[in-house]
Amino acid sequence: MEIDWLELWRELIIANPHTLNSELMKRYKTNARQGRQRPDSLLDFVLKSIDSRVTVLDIGAGNGRWAIPLAKIARTVTAVEPAGDMLEVLRENIKTAQINIQIIQSSWEEANVEAHDIVVCAHAMYSSPDFALFVRKMEQHARKTCYLSLRLPPVDGVIGELSNAIYGRLHDSANAIIAYNALYSLGIYTNVLVENDIYHWVNNTLEEAFIRAKRHLHLESASAYDGLIRDTLCKRLILSNNRYLWPDGMRSALLWWSPSTVAKQIEL
Repeated sequence: MEIDWLELWRELIIANPHTLNSELMKRYKTNARQGRQRPDSLLDFVLKSIDSRVTVLDIGAGNGRWAIPLAKIARTVTAVEPAGDMLEVLRENIKTAQINIQIIQSSWEEANVEAHDIVVCAHAMYSSPDFALFVRKMEQHARKTCYLSLRLPPVDGVIGELSNAIYGRLHDSANAIIAYNALYSLGIYTNVLVENDIYHWVNNTLEEAFIRAKRHLHLESASAYDGLIRDTLCKRLILSNNRYLWPDGMRSALLWWSPSTVAKQIEL
């Protein structure tokens, strides 16, 4: 049976609403203020593609991790961000960087903005169940290029193995693989760049890993699969320096395309 990738995206977003709890927000603010940012080869790639003549629209700008470096090169940057707490961090970081960024407090679906040369969205589409609507609006506002940066799950991931066993699918949440196929189903032939570095998950105890797995699998209030989860973690996690190392980890992929090229292909 052929997978409906747009519907799968919708189902996973609804099952896993992307929210920032108070503890995560506190850690996010601390990291932002102390400059704790890991290298981002995907951002570096985008930065090399722009110059001082380009205007950029950053969807879900967050703390400015992409918007601020972009603003140091581009002619103008507009940041769309719905979360008030995150806007507080963004404004602080803009002030520290001594640059100008236009800020619009809104979700992307409701944002009223002008067209820009470049439209970017780095990990800010996970709260939008209608992927087609999200992407088509990006295209409508991009004169040159659209960029999407999304998480890319490992091929041998524990969460993927458990998700397949429990739900009959490898995907526990929306990701670059689903997005790529969803774009293809929309007639968008996107380019792909995958970052080389992977930052593996680590937990101090198996119990911490168990709680983490249940959270990712959306099973916090269910116990039917506890035995399967514990057995899988015992088999798959590696004990190193008294900590448990996962094959799962943080890696991202950049998907990008030119809306004008897509339009010409359709016309032909």
